[in-house]
Amino acid sequence: MAFRPLFSRERIWASVLVLALIALALLALRVMFVRPVGPGTVILGGIVMALGIASALLIYRLWSLHTLDYWVQRDAIHIHWLGEEAVIPLGDIERVEPAQGMALTPRWIHWPLPWVQFPGDAPILAYASQPPEKSLAIVTREETYLISPADAEGFVAAYEQRRDFGPARKLKPVIYLAPWRQHWLWHDRWAHGLLLGGLLLGLILLAYVAWHYPQLPSAIALHFDANGNPDLLSPRRSIFLIPGVALVIGFLNAAIGYALYLYRRFLAYLLWSASVVIQVMGLFIAIRIIALAAG
Repeated sequence: MAFRPLFSRERIWASVLVLALIALALLALRVMFVRPVGPGTVILGGIVMALGIASALLIYRLWSLHTLDYWVQRDAIHIHWLGEEAVIPLGDIERVEPAQGMALTPRWIHWPLPWVQFPGDAPILAYASQPPEKSLAIVTREETYLISPADAEGFVAAYEQRRDFGPARKLKPVIYLAPWRQHWLWHDRWAHGLLLGGLLLGLILLAYVAWHYPQLPSAIALHFDANGNPDLLSPRRSIFLIPGVALVIGFLNAAIGYALYLYRRFLAYLLWSASVVIQVMGLFIAIRIIALAAG
């Protein structure tokens, strides 16, 4: 038997905030495209990115709250959450009772999910949409699970009915992680550092070129001879070839490294490291060309 969680008012406010953030991002994006390239464009681009990231995070959390439900079955209580499943065998449950008085501090940094918590150093696993005074506690010998079914009385009655039947098979308490949570990308810190480092450096390179673009003359030198004299003049918009090429190479290396990771991990690291080096080289080249062109 399935039970949905109590409706959380934070879902409404978070949905309104998502719409507001998206509207602001689109407005900033429109203004950015009609303005000439310069510091203002860089600032607006940063605002668009920040609003986009905040919107994506809130949408992810709203969707995760939508997936939360509780199942009372013959052998165990199952809690489903964003592709994960917590299995609580009926034989391990000592009692199911109102969770009033339970000490649990809301983590507002996780809003709109302050009552969904999995602390590693505490025996409380919270899968609730409401604070403890509106929730139920499933108490076992090892942990306490905090849940907030919309029909709390029906949940308790369903649990007691199946408990009286007795379990048909003996299960172990376990939490099955969602497949995407088990992906290697979430557990390799070197991959995190190299991929995010390359992307961040590429964006810094693009922002640096755009910031200084108004200072450049109509024609700039992109190539120099052995004596350091310019031998190739191009329109100043050609300066964007440097971050453009660097970012394209970075994305290609990232994609190829991702494909090779499980088979040739060293080659994947090598490609990602090369992307970081290319972004750094592009930044030094851009600094030199802009410094010479701006006089």
